[in-house]
Amino acid sequence: MAQARRVIPIQSQPAAAAPAVAGGPFQVPQNPPVVPSGPPLWLLAELTYRCPLHCVFCYNPLGYANVRDELDTGEWVDVLRQARALGAAQLGFSGGEPLLREDLEELVAEARRLGFYTNLITSGVGLTEQRIGALKAAGLDHIQLSFQDSTREMNDFLSNTKTFALKQRVAELIKRHDYPMVMNCVLHRYNLPHIAQIIDMALAMGAEYLELANTQYYGWALKNRAQLMPTLEQLRQAEAVVNDYRARIGNRCRLLFVVPDYHEDRPKACMSGWGSIFLGVAPDGAALPCHNARELILPPFHGHPYKRLTIAIGGGR
Repeated sequence: MAQARRVIPIQSQPAAAAPAVAGGPFQVPQNPPVVPSGPPLWLLAELTYRCPLHCVFCYNPLGYANVRDELDTGEWVDVLRQARALGAAQLGFSGGEPLLREDLEELVAEARRLGFYTNLITSGVGLTEQRIGALKAAGLDHIQLSFQDSTREMNDFLSNTKTFALKQRVAELIKRHDYPMVMNCVLHRYNLPHIAQIIDMALAMGAEYLELANTQYYGWALKNRAQLMPTLEQLRQAEAVVNDYRARIGNRCRLLFVVPDYHEDRPKACMSGWGSIFLGVAPDGAALPCHNARELILPPFHGHPYKRLTIAIGGGR
């Protein structure tokens, strides 16, 4: 049975209060342009909500432990085939921790046969020499490895695990098997002051890409928002550090940095507009236009053509 996620105590913080934003409240256009779009090109297959980590900013839904009916291998193969027929070109295997699925290699092989560019989005837990060799043989194109911080103490505190040394070993495995090294680190008030050290760690590990992903406040991140939310000054300082590194390292490593909506003048379009680029399929087959859409009433995958599901959730809007 899945374990409960860790919640940082927030008694001393106003749980519902967001930081003041320079420039006043969000400004919403009166007549936003309607931009036609085709079917989503990026499919995220959330194979399971099960995960060995217990991150305080986890994007799993709060009620994830109640989702017990995961799609089986045949049903996921059906999803992949319908998605490819619909026009999806890039496929992310995610979770939870997708390595907990024993059929991952089989799904990767089918995705390769269908012509997807495939990504494995992982904590690294379970990625052994044997497993990465099998995934390579199955045709996996790309691995994204997550770290919580550049220090063992903060990495292990934020994930409620002792995984920092394991992640370092997995990073070496990824490079040894000639994969592009893509590192991800979710940012918040606890690790933003370490952003230079996080970049240095990525450079030392030979990362070609570093995604500095400021926390998006839904799921467990929203539950812990009062403790995780950085100040605007913290974000500005961190972005200045990122820009300095960009100027100094050039193309050695591409640094991606996005500030959260709480510190923008107005909100970004969710997932660049629902159905325009992204579509996720949850472990139980729910088709989601964004990670947090489980709160909406959506049709399940079981027994429904994928294209009908896309239309049902407002594909293109």
